[in-house]
Amino acid sequence: MYETGPYTIEDNQKRTDRTELIDGFIYKMKSNLPIYGVYLRNLYGMITQACNGTEEYARAFMYVGVRIDKDDKTCIVPDICIVRDEQQVAGGEFVEGAPEVTIEFLGSDLEDRKRDLFLKINKYRNAGVGEYWIIDVEHKSLMVYDFSDISLPKYYSFEDEVPAGRIAPGFSIDFKALEEKVKKFYEMAEFARKVKEKKAHKS
Repeated sequence: MYETGPYTIEDNQKRTDRTELIDGFIYKMKSNLPIYGVYLRNLYGMITQACNGTEEYARAFMYVGVRIDKDDKTCIVPDICIVRDEQQVAGGEFVEGAPEVTIEFLGSDLEDRKRDLFLKINKYRNAGVGEYWIIDVEHKSLMVYDFSDISLPKYYSFEDEVPAGRIAPGFSIDFKALEEKVKKFYEMAEFARKVKEKKAHKS
């Protein structure tokens, strides 16, 4: 669902709901199931650790507005983006210009999926993003678009270790390890729930 305008970034910032602005159109961002957030936060933690461990400038952001065209008509909010040029965040409010890598988690809402799979691909490619990762938690798979290469995207499963040198030199993401982190989170959550129930029963 989107609202025609044209709207500006200033218009979009006045709203209280979660939205992003693309070419003057305001798109509402739907909420996903909690499991998406668990994957997102754990992946963000793995990426941040890698960025902190490199001597070169590399910084990850989650849910930060990106003025990808450096105008007032577009402010995209990727799930995660990685910036390799410190000047792009010197202003403090937005990422200015194209990040090195953008990452989106496909949600369950059809309109959100269409925006991630079609509209954003063109925006990211035309703006000069290096790589665009699209992660599908439901099917435990991901696509990686390398926009420096005219070939088709590379496909991976959550069993793979995915090269991520654009995020940090020599870095790769072990999606099996990510799966283990998510599994442990839910095991701990279940343990905490049982302890709470046991205490409530005793009282």
